[in-house]
Amino acid sequence: MFSVIIPTLNNLDYLKLCIKSLNKNSKLPNEIIPHVNIGSDGTIDYLKKNNINFTYTKHNAGICEGVNLGMQKAKFKYVIYAHDDFYFCPEWDLILETEIKKI
Repeated sequence: MFSVIIPTLNNLDYLKLCIKSLNKNSKLPNEIIPHVNIGSDGTIDYLKKNNINFTYTKHNAGICEGVNLGMQKAKFKYVIYAHDDFYFCPEWDLILETEIKKI
């Protein structure tokens, strides 16, 4: 339903928490696409180990370029931009889906 794009810059502990909250609290078949800026803190190894699709730049591409690169891999109609320190609450996606259907 949703493609969640998450730019990150050497912030692995927060990124893990964000991804954990998405996996735990999502009810729909969403996809998670982090964009890794630099990634010298083990982020790339973590994402590969957990089979999470991601994009990567060796430099700090910033939020805009990171989101745009992530969107190129998005397979769903709706794209969510999130920071790596976001926590997704239970059923966040069902609530958002309901609001979209009202439009």
